[in-house]
Amino acid sequence: MPINFHSLVPDFYRHHLETIDSTLKKAGYECYLVGGSVRDLVMNKIPKEYDFTTNAEPKQVKKLFRTVIDTGIDHGTVTIVLDKVNYEVTTYRIDKDYHDGRRPEHVEFGTTLEEDLKRRDFTMNALAFDIQTGQLVDEHFGLKDIENKMIRTIGNPIKRFSEDGLRPIRALRFASTLNFSIETETKKAIQETKSITQKVSLERFQDEILKSFLGDNPAKMIQLLVEENIFPLFVPNLSNSISINHNKINSLNQVSNDLVGMQLAFAFDSLISDLTPKNLESILRSLKFSGQNIKDSLLFFELMNKWYSIGNKNSLSFYQIKKELLAPVKRHFQQRLVIDKSFLNKLFPIFGTHTDTLIQVWEEKHPLLLSDLAVNGNDLAKNFPEFPKTNYGELLNYLLDLVLESPKENEFQRLIIHSAEFINKLSK
Repeated sequence: MPINFHSLVPDFYRHHLETIDSTLKKAGYECYLVGGSVRDLVMNKIPKEYDFTTNAEPKQVKKLFRTVIDTGIDHGTVTIVLDKVNYEVTTYRIDKDYHDGRRPEHVEFGTTLEEDLKRRDFTMNALAFDIQTGQLVDEHFGLKDIENKMIRTIGNPIKRFSEDGLRPIRALRFASTLNFSIETETKKAIQETKSITQKVSLERFQDEILKSFLGDNPAKMIQLLVEENIFPLFVPNLSNSISINHNKINSLNQVSNDLVGMQLAFAFDSLISDLTPKNLESILRSLKFSGQNIKDSLLFFELMNKWYSIGNKNSLSFYQIKKELLAPVKRHFQQRLVIDKSFLNKLFPIFGTHTDTLIQVWEEKHPLLLSDLAVNGNDLAKNFPEFPKTNYGELLNYLLDLVLESPKENEFQRLIIHSAEFINKLSK
C-alpha cells in the first residue's frame, strides 16, 4: 500500500523528518518512522506527531543533533528538537521482565527492527516506514487490520495487557478515536487483566480520556469504559451508580473539543442520573483532572442544570437570560477567553436553538456584572459617607438587578438616585 508521504506531511515537518532520517543514515544507522504516525499516513491522515526508531543508541543520537532531550533515556528514548518541535527517537529494543504492569524492568538494545516491532502493543501501531526509500515494513499484518478497522494485539492479548495495564484503555481509546472494533480475543483480555489495569496511575487513565475527547466520537470512549466496567477501577464508589443516558451521551459528540470542561460535564452527567456538583467535583478530583478543568466543568454543569429546570424555554425573559445564563459565563471566562458569537455558538449542546437568542442579547452589550455598573464602591463612599461599607454588597447587587431589568438605568446619576432611595428605605 503506497503512503502519500509528500502530500500528507506539511513541508515544515517534512523538512525536519528528512533531516533526522538523512543525518542518522549518513552516520551509518538505520532509521524508520514508526507507530501512530505511520498508521495515520496509511489511513490518509495528517499525523499529529512523528516518532522514529533506529539502531543508534541514545548517546550516538545525541552526538548527531544540536538539541536533544533525555526524555526516557533508560528505555532508549531521546527527543530531538528542531525549530522548537519535538521528535521522539527510540533505539531498537527488547523489553524484559514486566513486574508492575506498567513498564519493563530493563530493556536490551542492539536488536533488530523486527524484534523492536514485536514489543509494540497493537498490529496497527507496529508499522515502520523508510522515508528515503518509501519501504513500508509490516511484520504483523497491521495493514490488513487497518483495512478491516480492527484493533488486535501483537501476540497473546493477555500477555500484552499483563505487561502494561494501560494497553486495554488505549484499545478503548483507539476504538473511539479511529472508529475501529476490538478483535474478540483482545476484547476478552480486557476483562481478564483488570487486576493489571488497576495499577495504572490516575494521571495516565485521565490522559486517555482527554485524548479520546480530541476525536470525533468521545461518547464511544465513555460507553466502552462503562461496558468494560473500567471506571470503578479508578473511582471505586462509581461501581453501583453508573447507568448511561443515551440522549445525553450522544450530545457529548456535539461539544467542541476545546471546551474540556463541558465535555466532562456531559460525560459524567450522562453516567450518573442524580449527579450533584459536589459529586462531580469529587469524581474529577479523584481522577486528577486539573483545577481549571474542574472549575470549567462545574460552571457548565450549573448551566446545564439551570437549562433543564426551565419549563417553557420560549417564555424565558431577557432578564433571566442575562442573570442566569450570560452573567455566569462572562464572570467565569472573561479573564481567559474572548467571549463572542463564535464562543457562544459552542454552547449549542446545552441551549440548542435558543443559543441564537443568547447571542442576540450578548451582542447588545448589556451590563451583566457588578464590574459593568456605572458606579462602584468608591462612588458610594464619596456620595454616601455615612452608609456602612458592610452594606455595599447588598446595595450594588440591588443596582445590578435594576440594570439587568432595564439597561438604560446604568448611568452614574441614575444609579446614585437609586442608591439614595435604597438607603432611605433601609434606614426607615
